[in-house]
Amino acid sequence: MISGLSLIMLASETGNPFLFFLVVIIGIIVTLILLTGVFIILAISFYSAVTLLRKEGRSKANLLSLLVGIGILLWLFLGMVSFKNVEINDVLSVIMLLVNTILLYLLLIFSNFILSSFIYGIYRPLLRQDYIIVLGSGLIRGKTVSPLLAGRIDRALKVYRRQAARKKNPPMLIMSGGKGGDEQIAESEAMKQYALEQGISEDHILVEDQSKNTYENMLFSRRIIESREQDMKHLRILFSTSNYHVFRASIYARKANLKAQGIGAKTKFYFWYNALLREYVAILAMHKKTHIICVLILVVIVGLASLLMHNPEIVTRFI
Repeated sequence: MISGLSLIMLASETGNPFLFFLVVIIGIIVTLILLTGVFIILAISFYSAVTLLRKEGRSKANLLSLLVGIGILLWLFLGMVSFKNVEINDVLSVIMLLVNTILLYLLLIFSNFILSSFIYGIYRPLLRQDYIIVLGSGLIRGKTVSPLLAGRIDRALKVYRRQAARKKNPPMLIMSGGKGGDEQIAESEAMKQYALEQGISEDHILVEDQSKNTYENMLFSRRIIESREQDMKHLRILFSTSNYHVFRASIYARKANLKAQGIGAKTKFYFWYNALLREYVAILAMHKKTHIICVLILVVIVGLASLLMHNPEIVTRFI
């Protein structure tokens, strides 16, 4: 953004036709990308919402992509109204300016989140791990490993087998997950049984069956490792979860004082998109006071700037 503004200022000050042409071309490309991106995200949002509601059922969490799609439609509608109706253009333009300021802030935070998630997604661990923690999720009918959870276990087993084949010293697997109110057995027990069916030796599986959330997954798993090791400083620890969940799980690992890297299992696209939005909202909620203060400061600055632009006489009164 700073480079773009610098280029515009340079073209304006020098009057160089080549720079002016470059600014126009870049502006057209950026505009096309933004417009195309908006409609692509709109289409993905409704596709994800319809598919998710049909396959996974109705729940508040599954409605997030639908709400994003509706929000984009409202944003486009407000933009069109403020552009076409001159008599109310001033009022709506101020409203749109404030809305766009908030959206830009949220978009910048989201871009950071996406970039961090992407980096974690392409991470490939060294084949010299000491422990792999597999994070639990819900069971089918309270006793059977779900496809989502199976993906997390399979991702851990892939590293386990590759390391066993090359180094002859496979890592210990920690199946982490307690028993929910609607579950017949602890998630970790079902996960252990799944791993045993995949041919993993019981001697290489540890069970953590007390955790109720991701933070406790990390905290209680760390305690299991501490009970087995005299020094954790030089241990190499991985955790395995779904690809959309790796970034937030890493934050909880840090809060639990567990030095670990994450690997993510692939999920179906329609589920991944909605889950990614849910993770983003959860990360915003972690630091909601900070984000609220930042948004309020931006709104005040933009509101005052807009007021002075539409009422220049206010400035002259103080000069």
